[in-house]
Amino acid sequence: MESKSEEQLNAALNIMRRMPPSEIEYNLSGLINLVPELTDNLLQTIDQPLQQAKDSSTGRSYLLCDYNRDGDSFRSPWSNKYDPPIEDGFKPSSQLRKLEEKCNVVFD
Repeated sequence: MESKSEEQLNAALNIMRRMPPSEIEYNLSGLINLVPELTDNLLQTIDQPLQQAKDSSTGRSYLLCDYNRDGDSFRSPWSNKYDPPIEDGFKPSSQLRKLEEKCNVVFD
């Protein structure tokens, strides 16, 4: 037997399957507003088109995705800062950050 939150998630996913893919962001936003407790599950489950943002410190563009998202903020690989700023966002270890900086040079 499914819990209430599982039933709500399944119903939300069924709704999204029937909506036009061209309006995925609009429809997903509507579902999140309707059932905010499903936000994390919906964002993890429903694929969205990639978007990009500009790092205000460096002026360089970066992709917005689940891998650099913490709540409603996204971490720039260029400056290692979150936009909008958050105090307790996940930051890579110093070793991983050094590797990320090297990759930035390679993929630039």
